[in-house]
Amino acid sequence: MIVDCHTHFDGAALYDKMLADQRRTGADQFNIVVVPRTGDRADWPMAAALWFKRRQPDRVYVFGGLDYTGLFDGGRDEPDVPLVEQLQRLMDLGCDGLKMLCGKPDTRKAIGRPMDGPMYEPLLDRLEETGFPLVWHIADPPEFWNPDLVPLWAKQQRWWYDETFPTYQQIDREALSAFQRHPRLNVVLAHFFFLSQDLPAADELLERFPNLHLDLAPGVEMFHNFTRDPAAAREFFVRRADRILYGTDIGAGRHCTGEKRGWMVRHWLETDDEFEVPDDPLMTPDDRPPLKGIALPADALEKIYAANFHRIVGARKPRPLNEPAVDELIGGMP
Repeated sequence: MIVDCHTHFDGAALYDKMLADQRRTGADQFNIVVVPRTGDRADWPMAAALWFKRRQPDRVYVFGGLDYTGLFDGGRDEPDVPLVEQLQRLMDLGCDGLKMLCGKPDTRKAIGRPMDGPMYEPLLDRLEETGFPLVWHIADPPEFWNPDLVPLWAKQQRWWYDETFPTYQQIDREALSAFQRHPRLNVVLAHFFFLSQDLPAADELLERFPNLHLDLAPGVEMFHNFTRDPAAAREFFVRRADRILYGTDIGAGRHCTGEKRGWMVRHWLETDDEFEVPDDPLMTPDDRPPLKGIALPADALEKIYAANFHRIVGARKPRPLNEPAVDELIGGMP
């Protein structure tokens, strides 16, 4: 069985494409993670994710997002609805977990609140108490803070962070502080916590915080970093197979990404081939050397592809929806 733990979905018009993309990657189930509403997004995809889950109740998990509406009006300390109340609503709706993006540099800048600050404490306390699963995007590749080091595809999109953004080091400090205060968080750190360039640091993190997990949703930089020493990467993945989850980020960028991401991640995990990064607007053009796979054994693949996710969410099937509450949220969607 294969579960894609990290996908996005923006609306009903993309329903058939999403199903086709997941079918071509071989995924039996997938998890839609919902980005937050940060005051400038009218088409917040929370309703669309639950609409999808209603249509595919045995196949689709949803990790709901937070709504920061009101936080940007007059320097308020809380959004209109306190975060811990939003978490309870997500649970009541039948969501399977929570997605947080407050550690991504542009979102962290927009929100303007530290991840280890008082606004998040009640939310993190509640997540610890309940064990409710969390996918948390924290930071971005370290090279994105230097326009001379960003990869070619990002440079062409003028995607890097200047001095107006929190630094990589600041975001990392906030995250570690939050982990120390809340060591029982049932959390998956998206995109390998952007530690693919430093496997000893990733190993130390997993040793220090036994409830943390890492997902493999590209950032293609992680696979280039692993390719620099395939033997070391393979040893790490075999030894830490119970802490790593398969993910693709299919649907990112309003579905400019597709099934080739799944092919790339799976080909890297399952074979020792050398191969080029497939065309994808958030991975190419790519002028770096080809990737080289690590050909994991079947028992490691089984954990990474499905067993770890099912253990984290506590079930092999998605939670049932609270139909009246979902009806109220999704409005006129068919």
